[in-house]
Amino acid sequence: MSPRRSGLAPFLLAPLLAACLASCPDPAVAPAPAPSSAPSEQAGAPAVTFDSARAWRDLEKQLSFGPRPAGSAALDATRAWLEDELKKAGLEPRREPFRAPTPRGEVDFANIYADLDAKGGDAQAPLVIFVSHFDTKRMDFPFVGANDAGSSTATLLELARGLAAAGPRTIALRFLFVDGEEAVRPQWIDPDNRYGSKHHAAQLKVRDERERTKAVIVLDMCGDRDLRFHRDPYSTAWLSELVFAAARREGLAAHVDGPRDAIADDHLSFLEVGIPALDLIDFSYGPENSWWHTHEDTLDKCSEQSLAITARIVLAALPELEKRLAPRR
Repeated sequence: MSPRRSGLAPFLLAPLLAACLASCPDPAVAPAPAPSSAPSEQAGAPAVTFDSARAWRDLEKQLSFGPRPAGSAALDATRAWLEDELKKAGLEPRREPFRAPTPRGEVDFANIYADLDAKGGDAQAPLVIFVSHFDTKRMDFPFVGANDAGSSTATLLELARGLAAAGPRTIALRFLFVDGEEAVRPQWIDPDNRYGSKHHAAQLKVRDERERTKAVIVLDMCGDRDLRFHRDPYSTAWLSELVFAAARREGLAAHVDGPRDAIADDHLSFLEVGIPALDLIDFSYGPENSWWHTHEDTLDKCSEQSLAITARIVLAALPELEKRLAPRR
């Protein structure tokens, strides 16, 4: 993937972040019920299981396709596999194809998403979107992207299975796998990045879903065997604190509150249209991040336990999101 410590983004994003904060005030987050072990069982919410062994097999499956840059046959095979797995989970995957100009010319992209409707099928229920990109960086060597972004894609897929099996909640959920997060050029230079998330964010407005989309959580590089999520100042403050506080209550404090780094990633696409968003990412991969975008990003650098920890954090935060976002009756 291509999160970047960017020197440009602070002043470019400041007005957008200010607008988002103004429209999304940050009241105190209510305390959560006592922490529980996986499967997640919060009072009043469906129990959700996360099969970390199956998620690990999903990670292995992705690597079996080889390098998966946007526009490649390998990525299309990965996309078809994801759609098939979502169907097996009882979800209805939707393909979101589009064509966009890149420094390599026009490229055909396609996102995939599947929705879990709120209880009663309420079409206006608040919507929370979980996101992972599923493409790999185009390199001049066989880059298989075990952590970037195989790990987040495997985690999101298994979360989709568990949440679908548990049944509807008071809010609607979307599981979004975006194409084209990686820049085509070696460097992350706008607008050559985030093709899929920018397209989906624009489509939210076209489909009149922008207003009901209340939060976006991006998963990225979450398979590092030494997992500790960074504190990204671009991410919406109340959403970051809600998720990190849930992790602390779950006894997972060692895996959050990592280095404070401004990271450009898919969450920016949603912030740019005024939607609160969080980048849940560990951007310290190997000594001085030396495994990122290299031939070292392989399965042996990742951990099944890290996938499970990421899921526990997301599932611990979900009831708090429901409390904050669910419409009052």
